[in-house]
Amino acid sequence: MKAIINERAEIGLHNENFVKFAQTIDFTMLFDHIREFTKVDCEFAQPEIITNRNGSVHIEFSSENIASQTGSFSAILERCVLASFSNYVVQDKETDELRYWVDVSIRYSHFDGGSNGMDVCLAEYRKGEWSFRDAGERRRSHDNG
Repeated sequence: MKAIINERAEIGLHNENFVKFAQTIDFTMLFDHIREFTKVDCEFAQPEIITNRNGSVHIEFSSENIASQTGSFSAILERCVLASFSNYVVQDKETDELRYWVDVSIRYSHFDGGSNGMDVCLAEYRKGEWSFRDAGERRRSHDNG
């Protein structure tokens, strides 16, 4: 599944290459990894390429509501999704290579109105391949470092 350009995205000469790169990324492997790591059966909406005020290119995505799959927490969660949190298409200053990185989070809201989230994994798309660092791996490397 590849990203589509959000109708509100502002594309100009300064970010056109970033957008073209974003359109080449296949999210299938990322979504499969998230499902396997979290052991959650869910579908993801079409990723969308967006821009912010300074023209930075982001690709946002979100799963369907998985609150019913959260075990005992399903009694208190109204909504729970796996989604992009912080993410950018960036260019390496030394090689000019474009890449995409994304913090994938689980975001949830309670029936009483509170909401929060936490990291699931960090993923990077570079040279046509995905790499992943899952939340537990990041913690273990921090503890052993």
